[in-house]
Amino acid sequence: MGVGQIKPTPEISVIFKTLATTAIQRSALGILYIVMKDSKQTEKTFVTINTIADIDEKKWDEKSVKLIKLAMQTYSPKKIVVRVQGSSEQMTDVLKELNQRKMNWLACPTASSEEDGNVVTWVKQVFGTTAINKTVKYVSSHATNSDHVAIVELANKETFKSKLGDFTAQEYTVAIAGMLAGLPLNRSADNLVMSDLISVTDIEPALGKLSLYNDDGKVRINMAVNSKTKFDSTWKSDTRFIKVVEGMCIVVDDIRDTFKNYWQGIYINNYDNKMNFCSNVNKVYFKELQPNVLDADFDNKIEIDLEAQKKAIVLDGRYDPDEMTELEILKFNTGVDVYLTGNVMFANTMVNLSLEITM
Repeated sequence: MGVGQIKPTPEISVIFKTLATTAIQRSALGILYIVMKDSKQTEKTFVTINTIADIDEKKWDEKSVKLIKLAMQTYSPKKIVVRVQGSSEQMTDVLKELNQRKMNWLACPTASSEEDGNVVTWVKQVFGTTAINKTVKYVSSHATNSDHVAIVELANKETFKSKLGDFTAQEYTVAIAGMLAGLPLNRSADNLVMSDLISVTDIEPALGKLSLYNDDGKVRINMAVNSKTKFDSTWKSDTRFIKVVEGMCIVVDDIRDTFKNYWQGIYINNYDNKMNFCSNVNKVYFKELQPNVLDADFDNKIEIDLEAQKKAIVLDGRYDPDEMTELEILKFNTGVDVYLTGNVMFANTMVNLSLEITM
């Protein structure tokens, strides 16, 4: 093939296989962003912390140091990025700077109720309502009835007694977000012990709330759920579980990143290349995600979207899809647009047990 020639066929199975086989490891290496106020840290607006050794305690308020360390206790993220919020800086201005930054979880431990409301609104907007646009999730103690898969509402409101000190509920959201950013996808946070906690105030569990409870000297998470309480054909009941949504996010990121880095602008948009792309996703990527991310007993697959192709033909105006065969519709030239559709089932861990013993 000549230099500069557009490649006629794709070669991406190795990339998809690598992504799939490392999905569990990569899911435990999430990126946590923390937005918080600090009176000492004036050198940088964004501070990246990879390990506890990166924290220069002389440049942070004592409480800030504890909050950063709190995010590293039970499971530690791959990277923590702290966005220092100036004393007179509006949260809405801070959020504008986060639009183009890649993150998996977000925590705002020093946010007021009003600021927290701004963050919840922003996360809903950038994450999306009918599709996943930005794979950021947020833990809040102020939010109520947010009803969104990307918002986790922490239910316990009284003091969280940790080995690092006493924290308010909003401050402790950084520990929950940090744990979730570092948690591998082959397990969930259901019944998980928060290793730093000494005690919490027990509360009655409620739908759409993540709660913690005291259990014989340990503090455990009840059910690892987000705030979603109303479901439809897009967001089914399983999407209330954080593990399921995390699986959705890593699949979306992997396919989107692979398309952008190894496909977009490189391969001709024709039927053969679309089918090759789908085949690599189905036979390589999806297969390797079973059984920890995708249900191994379900026919997980993506394919060319027949209905979207029909709409494209109607808009083009030169042909009538009712007079075309299905293959002709699938092969129709859609310019630069690639219309795919998929059907998958995500795996979850054991949570509820029903056992009847007859004697």
